[in-house]
Amino acid sequence: MKKPTKSVTGTIAKAMILILLLSLITTNFAILTLASSLNDAEAVNVSGSMRMQSYRLAHDIQMDSPEYQTHVDQFERSLYSPSMKALQSWDVPEEITQDYYQVIIRWHELKKILMSEDRQQYLHLVADFVDGIDHFVLQLQEHSENKLIRLAWAGGIGLGGILIVAIYVVLFVRKQIVRPLGQLISASEQIQNRYFDVKSICDLTMSLAF
Repeated sequence: MKKPTKSVTGTIAKAMILILLLSLITTNFAILTLASSLNDAEAVNVSGSMRMQSYRLAHDIQMDSPEYQTHVDQFERSLYSPSMKALQSWDVPEEITQDYYQVIIRWHELKKILMSEDRQQYLHLVADFVDGIDHFVLQLQEHSENKLIRLAWAGGIGLGGILIVAIYVVLFVRKQIVRPLGQLISASEQIQNRYFDVKSICDLTMSLAF
């Protein structure tokens, strides 16, 4: 008597576990990516505002604004805000971290000028400083876009894997359960008609064994 080569319940259980794992991996990746993207969006906003603050300092110098020192302090707070410091994390590309350090270094060079008696010199340097910030903002935006692209690919692969496993389960159940059940029903009808084929009935019973 031929034994079933596969346990129906075991195969289905493994398929369900695989679907669960794919769902968990895809969901966790999506959550982590979206959480980090929130910081990226904040960093883009902060770094974008730093461009405006740079020109505002130039305007303060020209107008001899009483809020000049306040605006200098505000720029520094933006530069060292939590969202900007997070760019030093391990999951941030090295290029972005280095660009952030370059902005910091350049700011401290300019701050010495801003705190000196020769503030007017800043007016000739601000455009180049803003260009550096623009490049930094562009890098942040591209990094955020790449994260969303990876998220889309991961979601597509995860859902595709789940779909493949689900189709396999459906085909497997159809082959190992539905078809033998149909044959068993046919055999029972034969028995009712007084046709006894013990071997066929045993084979069908074994094919349905769980």
